[in-house]
Amino acid sequence: MKKRVLIAVDWFPPAFKAGGPIRSAYNLAAFLSQTHEVWVVTGNRDLDEEQPLDVRTNQWCTVETSTAAIQVRYTSGIDKGQWQDILDEVKPEVLHLNSLFSRGFTLLPLRVLRQRPNVRLVMAPRGMLGEAALSIKPLKKRLFLALARGMGWMNRVRWHASSDQEATEIRQAFPRAQTAVAQNLPSPQPAEIASRPDDSWNIAVIGRIHRVKNLHFGLKAVLGAKASRPVTVNFIGPVEDAAYQTELEHLAAKDPAVGVVFHGGMPPSELGPHFQAAHYLLSPTTQENFGHSIVEAWAHGCPVLISDRTPWRGLEAHKVGWDWPLDEAAWNAGLNAALALSQEEWEAMSHAARAYFSDRVQSAEAERANLALFEL
Repeated sequence: MKKRVLIAVDWFPPAFKAGGPIRSAYNLAAFLSQTHEVWVVTGNRDLDEEQPLDVRTNQWCTVETSTAAIQVRYTSGIDKGQWQDILDEVKPEVLHLNSLFSRGFTLLPLRVLRQRPNVRLVMAPRGMLGEAALSIKPLKKRLFLALARGMGWMNRVRWHASSDQEATEIRQAFPRAQTAVAQNLPSPQPAEIASRPDDSWNIAVIGRIHRVKNLHFGLKAVLGAKASRPVTVNFIGPVEDAAYQTELEHLAAKDPAVGVVFHGGMPPSELGPHFQAAHYLLSPTTQENFGHSIVEAWAHGCPVLISDRTPWRGLEAHKVGWDWPLDEAAWNAGLNAALALSQEEWEAMSHAARAYFSDRVQSAEAERANLALFEL
């Protein structure tokens, strides 16, 4: 008989605006569905949206994944009594939590499970314990962490770190934490990739349009680089800060030789053509605990231009991109080199990116580590 896993997460497809954490939860659910019964409890709205998703609410829905069906309950709001009812109905062996600070989908189930010691708790903080994340509303978060330690709220939790760096961040916040590293699981690799034009450079930036994403730093670096062909930068992601987008547009207007296009947000199922058209993915992030857009770029044969604030380091040696410190001189020099490659040199990197995804990202080791999280 298959073991039952219940996943609690604030957003789940068709929601997409919260980005990587949604993909992490969905890919994990799809993977586990091969060997477990998987149930998901989530909200019925996308990030910062008042309008509900086009889903059936407050009832179990069968959702087909690439591997097997899972049961998803989209809630219009959830309280302690509803959590008790859900746990009574599903009777999971393991509850997997995907946020540290969510009231409805972490703190409430933690309270209910104090009376249910037979249910194993696994917590994936999804980058929320990183320095950059903790710098947003720092006093409130530090106070919460001190309270959580003092009250022992996380004593039963087995922590799911997606990288060695995140495991270190967890232990810094909770010194006695039982931590296991299991790399996030990527979406499947497309069977074929398209050729790119050899008379221009297309750069994709995928993610929320918000100042915390440090997009202005990356755009300034592109504008200051010397390119062998015309450059277009495509921003693909929901606009969470309209004033910040205007700032980026004004910045881009200073150099009409670089085209800048804002495509808005879109679900991951629609991103394929944008990856296929891009020569590079650009991500000047100040913190990333995995980077679904990074690994999906490699899956589509797209090298990456990223900061050194992700788990993906030493990329130049593998010929799949570059990871630079957030230093203007380093980015200007690096972009000058990246945008001066010949078509043959770039195609060699594109093939290397596909191979790197197959060998390093979509790995049996990562799958075994994720399965081990749910062993009783």
